[in-house]
Amino acid sequence: MTVTSVEHFIYGPVPKKGYSKRARSSNINPDEYERFIGYYIPLDPNYVKAEDVFTAEARLVASVPALEGVYFSKIFRRNKLDEKGRTGILTHTLLIPRSALAQGLSYYDVEKALVADEEKNGIPIGEVPKLDINWEPVPLEEEIAPLKSLISKESVNRLVDGFVKDPQVKFVVTCKGTEQKDRIKLGYMLSKLLDIQLGLVPITFMTEPPLSLSTSRCNLVLSKLPLTLPQRGWRAISSLVDPSSGLGGASSEKAKEMIEKIYSA
Repeated sequence: MTVTSVEHFIYGPVPKKGYSKRARSSNINPDEYERFIGYYIPLDPNYVKAEDVFTAEARLVASVPALEGVYFSKIFRRNKLDEKGRTGILTHTLLIPRSALAQGLSYYDVEKALVADEEKNGIPIGEVPKLDINWEPVPLEEEIAPLKSLISKESVNRLVDGFVKDPQVKFVVTCKGTEQKDRIKLGYMLSKLLDIQLGLVPITFMTEPPLSLSTSRCNLVLSKLPLTLPQRGWRAISSLVDPSSGLGGASSEKAKEMIEKIYSA
């Protein structure tokens, strides 16, 4: 068993202060996250007003080469967070070493560590220690095996081609699964394949609509396409219907071999 200790912070309601940086370990700078992502809580307000708001969660996975790490954010809601016991939205962000992810650290082990931390410490305030992630290496093929049930091979090839041709392109990808857990799973697998394994571009994925499509830096994994998309810098890929077979394969030979292996298993 390997233990990786990571820096982390929590942004959310603080008693007698409102929304603020609520807790942090000593060697992480939340302001860097805010500058990189644009917001501490980058969700569309309509999402947090949904009927299932107390159970709904979002994930953001943002690759940051300058920090040799990946921001992993769980965005969720809890109650009794301030002096009046009000409910609020929280962003719990970990800075995970890319090296650990490349060596087989699974995003699901990161999830387990976050759950264990909240069970032990609740939603703390002030300085906190690093968060320990206990993990055994998971082979990439095993971690991303469910990929073919959530997105077609042709759609993955289109993602690879798009990033190879234009590293600045942003995608909205619809997921074959309609549940929240399916979108999160697809985001994790695409991040592991396209960024950590193939190193195409530093990829940022989010599993719910952001505050603003026009300024968002995130690729989106959604259940359905938004009604409108900005025309510049965005492409939409539907996984609900397989594209025609005439679209061709992935540009990268390494990517092509990996994708063929996944979908032929």
